[in-house]
Amino acid sequence: MIKFLFNSSNKLLLSFCVISLTVLVLITVIDVFGRYLVGIPLSGTSEITEIILGILIYIGLPYISRKEEHISVSLLSNYLPNNFKIIHKILVNFIVTLLLLVIARQLYLHGIDLKSYQEVTIFLEIPKAPIAFSMALLTVLASFNTIMNMFSYMLKKRDITSDKQSI
Repeated sequence: MIKFLFNSSNKLLLSFCVISLTVLVLITVIDVFGRYLVGIPLSGTSEITEIILGILIYIGLPYISRKEEHISVSLLSNYLPNNFKIIHKILVNFIVTLLLLVIARQLYLHGIDLKSYQEVTIFLEIPKAPIAFSMALLTVLASFNTIMNMFSYMLKKRDITSDKQSI
């Protein structure tokens, strides 16, 4: 049940990622054509672009952390025996989980500060606090995914030989 829930949420997040990227491209195209052909740029394009790029990164974070498709540099781990590779994977996922939870906490605290100051963007006056809170929530979801990875290695439900090539 939990696996189905996480897989469904990953598919939903991937869909949001595609939609966000599509909106970003459309806004950029409209702005460029408006600026150079008509002489009227789209108002607030830079603010919308900044917000969408930030959200886009955090939308992709849970998906990438669940599939372990992030960039990794392995200097010695490729030469470890399989038993040590499992321990290595468990340890790395544990450390990443802790780091993601620290980042989520900091984003949440930053969101509280933004909310208390009623911080908004300069031109479009979009509130910044909900953006920080959504980034914190997506980071927590990514940490849950790394916990799931850790337990799947511990319970030997995930095979280390199916790993992708690392640099």
